[in-house]
Amino acid sequence: MTFSEFLEQYALLISALVAAVILVLIILFLVLPKLSKKTREVEVLTEDENAVIINALGGSENIIEISSQGSRVTVTLKDQTKFDEETLKKHGVSRTIIMEEKIILLVSETLATNLNKLR
Repeated sequence: MTFSEFLEQYALLISALVAAVILVLIILFLVLPKLSKKTREVEVLTEDENAVIINALGGSENIIEISSQGSRVTVTLKDQTKFDEETLKKHGVSRTIIMEEKIILLVSETLATNLNKLR
């Protein structure tokens, strides 16, 4: 069997396979990214939850600065002894890194967005 005979015999199968691959690539690169963006809606914390988080940081008068970068929130406090790590962990903080002058909180994107609004 020569190559041209092979192409004549399997042309329909080859063209269907190429079309299927193109369709899969279109779905992967165009459709799926748009779907995942729609499902990432940010939940807004209630005022009670905001108050709990502020109180866990020692109250609004204890907070000097809050800044975030992705899922990492940096909080500068006047008095770190008023900081309540256990309460924060119950409300979405996965890990805390306590430094001399600031505290770094590893949180979900939702909580980082809401903490940024507290500034």
